[in-house]
Amino acid sequence: MRAKISVISMGGTLCIGYDVEAGAPACTREFLGVMSRLHVARGAPCTLFVRGQTLEKNARQIKEIVGNPLFDLQQHTYSHLIFKRIECDTGKKHEVYGKDESIVTIKKDVEKANDVFRKKLGISPIGMTTPYAFHRGLLDRPDILAVLHGAGIRFLRSWGRNEKGYTPVPLDVQPFFYDEQGFPDMLECPVNGWQDCIFRDDHGWKARWDQTFIADLDQVARRGEYIALCQHDWSSIREDPEMEMTAAIIDHALASGVRIISYKALYDEKLQGRG
Repeated sequence: MRAKISVISMGGTLCIGYDVEAGAPACTREFLGVMSRLHVARGAPCTLFVRGQTLEKNARQIKEIVGNPLFDLQQHTYSHLIFKRIECDTGKKHEVYGKDESIVTIKKDVEKANDVFRKKLGISPIGMTTPYAFHRGLLDRPDILAVLHGAGIRFLRSWGRNEKGYTPVPLDVQPFFYDEQGFPDMLECPVNGWQDCIFRDDHGWKARWDQTFIADLDQVARRGEYIALCQHDWSSIREDPEMEMTAAIIDHALASGVRIISYKALYDEKLQGRG
């Protein structure tokens, strides 16, 4: 399934993040096995944003990668709580996801995820992918940012939709700190471009997702900028059980001189750059 793509030496930064959220333990465990082999073979770091309920069902398997520098473990809420109401225009239909949750509900869910991480893995997450993600992230909700900051969260993937509440997000949407909201040490790491599951659901599960992503990667890399690879445990192995498309993306990035780092490493770098 490897794509035949010409390689040009470029720059840029690729952050690979997997939302680990499946309800079926067998799905998550199959993904963990394939994913870990793929990344170890290439020495390519990534971040796993793990839902608390999924961690409870797969704690032993996830604990096996704790301490491996290739795998950065962060949270994805406890129950896959959607913080804000999302209106989505796909071009084919109009959909609504979630509702505007109360601050109390958000706080309880996020803190419960942190508790599960501490009890099961002995670590405290500082990063989060917000379920479903939003247009413009949490720029409009400093009250939610305050809750997350109080829970120890310092970097987010919460901007993952365009002005239509859909994808792709423009590639020129780049990481930024929430300065104007009063949180100069909180970094937004947007999911620019497509998310894997949305692209593949829209174009077909056997569609060459890797080719579309690589075209975006090349465009961003020529400018020396950042791009996010957003995949999920359940979607990464659907119709691609050995994650060959993911492997093709990573191989292309490595051959092109694109830097691959975890989201934690990106946050540390950006924070240090502030002086």
